Amino acid sequence: MTQENIRNSVRAIIAETPEKLPAEIARELKITELQAVENLPEEMVTLLDGSLFETLTEEFRTWGDVLTVIDVEGHIFELLGPFPKGGKKFGYYNMSDRNTLLKGHLKLEGFSKIALVSKPFHGVETRSVQFFSHHGKTVFKLYIRRSLNETGDKTFVTEQLEKFEALKKLAA
Repeated sequence: MTQENIRNSVRAIIAETPEKLPAEIARELKITELQAVENLPEEMVTLLDGSLFETLTEEFRTWGDVLTVIDVEGHIFELLGPFPKGGKKFGYYNMSDRNTLLKGHLKLEGFSKIALVSKPFHGVETRSVQFFSHHGKTVFKLYIRRSLNETGDKTFVTEQLEKFEALKKLAA
């Protein structure tokens, strides 16, 4: 499938079903999830170079509680809490924050792209930062939290939304 065919196919699917997940699109078209995300309409995605990962870890620590999502072949793990502080050693970002539940070791050179994705899911707009391996697979995603306002509407936490939008400037 040519790049143009991939782009046209992804956009046709999104035009018909805007809430369809990039992972579902990827399975349907037999492409990687990164290829699905890269070919979303421009208003839905901003791509950053994976080399920004270490810089972004410091940024995410200022966001407060975020929803970390790990998707392994359709099995979804979710963890709500602050992004853990850590340190760089032996080529890894070692998440060793005693004050957070999330622990682990992430390869600093293991990310090809970071995508800022804005799209609907189950009738609600979402904002996520998605991290992709060099094989086009999702490593993990961070979702902006919502807060219920007095009318019962689910709105984004304003400060996190502002920080998410500011990240788009790194795409230049």
